[in-house]
Amino acid sequence: MARLILATAEGQQAIELRPVNSLGRHPNNTIQLLDKIVSKEHCILELRDGQFLLRDLGSLNGTFVNGERVRGEQFLRHGDEIALGSTRARYDDGSGVMNMPPLAMSPGAVLQPHNLPQNNPPSSSWQQPQQQASAPQPASMQGGYSPQSAMRPQYGSGPQHAPPQQQLPTAQPQPSPYTQPSKAPAYPTPAMAPQGQGLPNIAPHIGRRPPSFGGTRVDVLESARAIGTQIAAQTKGFLPFDQISQDPQQMRLDYERLRLTWELSRDIALERDLDKLLEKILLSLFKFVNADRGVIMLKDDKGDLQPRAARRRDGTDAPIQVSSTILSHVIKEQKSVITHDASMDFAASKGKSMILNRISSALVVPLLHEKEVLGALWLDSESLAVFQQKDLEMITAVANQAAMFIENNLLAKKIEQEIITRERFSRLLSPNLAEQVASGKLEVKKGGQLVQECTVFNSDIRGFTRMSEGTTAEVMVEILNEYFEEMVGAIFKYEGTLDKFMGDGIMAIWGAPAVHADDPVRCVQSALDQMELLGKFNRKRMDGDLPPLAIGIGIHTGPLVAGYVGSSKSLSYTVIGDTANTSARLCGIALAGQIIVSEPTLNKLGNRFEVEELPPANLKGKEKPLRIFNVKREKPTATVR
Repeated sequence: MARLILATAEGQQAIELRPVNSLGRHPNNTIQLLDKIVSKEHCILELRDGQFLLRDLGSLNGTFVNGERVRGEQFLRHGDEIALGSTRARYDDGSGVMNMPPLAMSPGAVLQPHNLPQNNPPSSSWQQPQQQASAPQPASMQGGYSPQSAMRPQYGSGPQHAPPQQQLPTAQPQPSPYTQPSKAPAYPTPAMAPQGQGLPNIAPHIGRRPPSFGGTRVDVLESARAIGTQIAAQTKGFLPFDQISQDPQQMRLDYERLRLTWELSRDIALERDLDKLLEKILLSLFKFVNADRGVIMLKDDKGDLQPRAARRRDGTDAPIQVSSTILSHVIKEQKSVITHDASMDFAASKGKSMILNRISSALVVPLLHEKEVLGALWLDSESLAVFQQKDLEMITAVANQAAMFIENNLLAKKIEQEIITRERFSRLLSPNLAEQVASGKLEVKKGGQLVQECTVFNSDIRGFTRMSEGTTAEVMVEILNEYFEEMVGAIFKYEGTLDKFMGDGIMAIWGAPAVHADDPVRCVQSALDQMELLGKFNRKRMDGDLPPLAIGIGIHTGPLVAGYVGSSKSLSYTVIGDTANTSARLCGIALAGQIIVSEPTLNKLGNRFEVEELPPANLKGKEKPLRIFNVKREKPTATVR
């Protein structure tokens, strides 16, 4: 199987050739070369008549075989060395092993991080048969090509090459038939995009005051074109051990990257403060990535990206400006982006934001959690071709862990908010009803509905007005709070709904919004418990030489309208109708210590309680006197043991 051996910063990499292979800087090529000097569509390696042929696509800096520039097409021989920009490669037809010097990589091909040990070229494992002479390596291979070599006519060195008179003319720049159009959005601004395909909302924009997060200022600049030539990194940078086992320098470099990443992963697991964690992430990334600036941006409640952490290698607090175009692409496509020459990639828009801010290289990674983008991690440099595939792999791993922590942090905040919501509901509803409302089983929405049967409870402190005349307001509030605490507990014990406090009075309902078959029984049992609790409450007051409290209770059962009423900003659950009014009037005629129930309520109680009938009551709004009853106690029941 024919192969192409590439010399990269990670060592020599063998790529099996297909019948047709396109090489260039654009990610749509069969073999993508992260080389700023290589054209987007540089050349083609094509199998023809059983032999691979190299065809230059009119590249700006040319394609060279054994130091000679290719003019049009040229067949390749076993061991031919190929130069594309700063990239070096060797053709292996698969016929056997070769014994040749290792490929030399141009110093400008990839820049190593300045704070890590430099990677020496790995030793070659090729062995060449003795009958083949080692091809000398011309000086032009180390630095592109010389004018002298470019001026010499080249007809190729393949045994089946065409004679000079049949040599094809120099190829002119043209679209490659072997590459697909870029799928990146081609709309310069959101306003020009078709409906439904606008760029993500990224704030702030040009002319707006950038957000403040207590750190370095970050400006998100609009760019005049969408991503089209940014290189979406896909190739893995970490090679198998058997491919780098003879290269201790490379293993040392990889080990340092992995060690620093592991330490950062440990910090992510231990840190609980989000902002501190984001600062630690940038600090750690700067140890093994040669970035000049770094920003971590998270989405706010509106879905806009906002900076949460920023860092500059020079230690200053000068503003950091990033490109909204790249961020939009990363958020929309949910893919990382590397650009080795931003000014070239943004040539269509004259690269203003990149040139003015001296952004030559950029690496941007989305913070993804279960296909949801939570933010983005931005790194850039003023130098060309700074970032490597390994950098992307390590940063992506860190970003994934950070995204998981951020999601957990947001989930914790959501849980805290739900706890607060339940606590607020629990002040109006019994705990189990509050849980149903918080979980969505009971819907809270504006409007009411007719309830055919509901039991309404009203209580009032007798003589409270006279008591308050000689007591300060602070003391009266304290007394009421202690009293309400005991009474509301008894209401929630039997799953009643607290409607409201009316001065010293309490209104509660059974039968809405939650319904039980024995709601009237629950209501009366709660009233008896309240009387017992009031007795204990009064004994404590009398021990402190304080006057006791006395209450009267009225209970009525019937139809009414129940629901949430109020404004869009504040809703209150309540009941409206004659049943509620009748309960309040029964409370008004109840003497201290009495629990007065109406005949409709009594009919729902069965024989569970001891009651005495009182004289019929003439209530306001009633044409006929109403039969009323005083509930004394619950009837004792025999227990068989």
